[in-house]
Amino acid sequence: MNFHVIKENDLFYLSDLQGMCKHGSENVSEGGLFTRDTRVLSRLNWVTRPDSLVLLESESKEGYQCHYLYTNRPPAQEGDIPRESILVTRSQSVDGRVLKESGIIRNYSGDDVQIAVLYEIDADFADMFEVRGFAKSFDREVQVSVSGNVCSYRYTARDGRTMKTSVELSTADGPRAWVPLGDTAMQGNFTLHVPAHGHAVWELVVTPSVEGVCNIDAPAHSSGNVFGDAESYAMNADVHRSYERWFARMPRIQGDDRFVAWYTQGLKDIRMLLTDFGYGRFLVAGVPWYAVPFGRDSLIAARQMMAAAPEIARGTLATLAHFQGSEVNPRRDEQPGKILHELRDGELSRLDVLPFHPYFGSIDSTPLFLVVLADYFLWSGDRAFVEQMLPSVRNAFRWIEQYGDRDGDGFVEYWCESDGGIANQGWKDSGDSMMHGNGQLATGPIALVEVQAYVHKAYTNWAQIFALFGDGAESIRCQERANKLQQAFVQHFYDAERNLLALALDGEKRPLLVASSNMGQVLWSDILPPEIGVAVARRMLDPDLFNGFGIRTLSAEEINYNPLSYHNGSVWPHDTSLILSGVRRYGGWDLAEPIVNGLLLAQDGFAHGRLPELFCGFSSREVEKPVPYPVSCSPQAWAAAVPVFVLEQLLGMEPCAPSGRMALNPHLPSGMDDLVIEDICAGQGKFSVALHRANGELLVSILENTTGLVIDVCTSMKGVMSKA
Repeated sequence: MNFHVIKENDLFYLSDLQGMCKHGSENVSEGGLFTRDTRVLSRLNWVTRPDSLVLLESESKEGYQCHYLYTNRPPAQEGDIPRESILVTRSQSVDGRVLKESGIIRNYSGDDVQIAVLYEIDADFADMFEVRGFAKSFDREVQVSVSGNVCSYRYTARDGRTMKTSVELSTADGPRAWVPLGDTAMQGNFTLHVPAHGHAVWELVVTPSVEGVCNIDAPAHSSGNVFGDAESYAMNADVHRSYERWFARMPRIQGDDRFVAWYTQGLKDIRMLLTDFGYGRFLVAGVPWYAVPFGRDSLIAARQMMAAAPEIARGTLATLAHFQGSEVNPRRDEQPGKILHELRDGELSRLDVLPFHPYFGSIDSTPLFLVVLADYFLWSGDRAFVEQMLPSVRNAFRWIEQYGDRDGDGFVEYWCESDGGIANQGWKDSGDSMMHGNGQLATGPIALVEVQAYVHKAYTNWAQIFALFGDGAESIRCQERANKLQQAFVQHFYDAERNLLALALDGEKRPLLVASSNMGQVLWSDILPPEIGVAVARRMLDPDLFNGFGIRTLSAEEINYNPLSYHNGSVWPHDTSLILSGVRRYGGWDLAEPIVNGLLLAQDGFAHGRLPELFCGFSSREVEKPVPYPVSCSPQAWAAAVPVFVLEQLLGMEPCAPSGRMALNPHLPSGMDDLVIEDICAGQGKFSVALHRANGELLVSILENTTGLVIDVCTSMKGVMSKA
């Protein structure tokens, strides 16, 4: 990636690879400092005089900080600083309240040196949609004032919300002043005296603040603290310690360095993406462009993280329930009971110039809400929370039946009613993602294949839960609807001749007969009869779909295939992980293992093992490592959570906390002979397990179990040991 992002809670900084955004107010691609979906600092440029520094290294493994090391080039003329006698360290960090840049210059020469440092800053308070080039820029009157070493920017939006950004520049020799560069751009410059074999330091602190109208509701008890600890963000600036507490609560893995590194980086990125909007831990979709509440993305990521942090699912579900649709509003594609697609808090959305405060144009968020809540209950047994959510559950089912099924045929379809909304409202939401086999784009309403599977999974799971809650009538009704949907689904979506599940049905109920990854996600449910499910699972491993790194979004044999496209041939790690779960479910470990190995091979090709949002669809026979997609978000929540979900698949976890039992069916991929996992979450506690392969036999030992569940270990291999 050609950018760096650091983030804490709702504050993130997007920069180039040297931590700068040089032309933010002129070039929308250059990043800045963002909060509330608004760019509160649009320029941060740093230079020295003499301009003789060269970057040695930059490091950004931690999600909240970056470090940059420089030394000086050979002198341009006699009397300049001797080459490589200066070491400059710049460090940037965010703590949820401020962006801080600190610098230190070390002088290893025998002579005192003078080095001038210059900063250029600006603030435009642009809406994120303007920054991304998706909306025409507003004319804004930004006020600038200087008081000593503090430069302040102030802007009052058309709805009355006032935003401020103050930039304070300090050095060891005392505070420094700011001077105008033109318009609202300002420059701060100072000269550091660095003694022989000594050092000098400086610090820049950027503090944004929001006043006036605030339309994202939050309960009065909320502290805005992601962790739910006693400390509030206003009192706790030590983000490093908060990361340590985060990792102390996560499952720990030993035994395979490659998998451990991938898993550890994923947890770092997940921690970075956590934000609290007042209802508990919530994963924003990704940075830099999607650091806001999402429905589909956040729900899937929360489900992937269930074995490590089920409280993320709880916070996500509570947040989305609060914003659940309450009226028929075509402008926002809203209907009662519908779960939102995304919630933007920038000026254009608040003023309804764009319909994203919130926007409900997602066909799958509502069934996924039901699926994840059911899984949370089966995983945790948290009956009190689920009972609290029952009104939202009933409203979600009512939406599926009254609004989601637009024509009464039993399938859930989408149709964009908003003039500023999203045309394709499944997870493949680009304009060219729905096509027939001849390449012709489909017209709606569109009934997506995987969405019907989500709905079926919701009905079957809630039939079980309503029975446990003593609501026999609702349990029977859910099961009857699941059975009816299953029968119609196989009839309308399955092409036996081609062993193919249609991508979707178009507005005339014609199947979109193209091979896509969507049909692999269907395997995540049990809507398919076993014989068809096994056939589809095998189809996913054919080389036109499985490229050696993951599952292509569209088969390489289709007319519209393009390995460089967003949804028509690329590979999305989250998509592949859901397919992995379904393939294991229907086809067993032998079919699932190549997908696990493919994901491991893919993460080898990215810095720190950080899988991005997506990568290009070139196969492992064509390229040695995955080819990056040029504008992929990284980190992205549902990509960062993949190793945790893969761990769940390796263990074959099937908890049923309400019944007091959990099944394990563990396997290890080839080349991985030992794995010890401690403190996996389930039931009312945690458990630890050790896996060891010797002489072709898998030995399984339960090391600790405080879950309150009886763990049943099942394996097709010999030599199983189990102790509670």
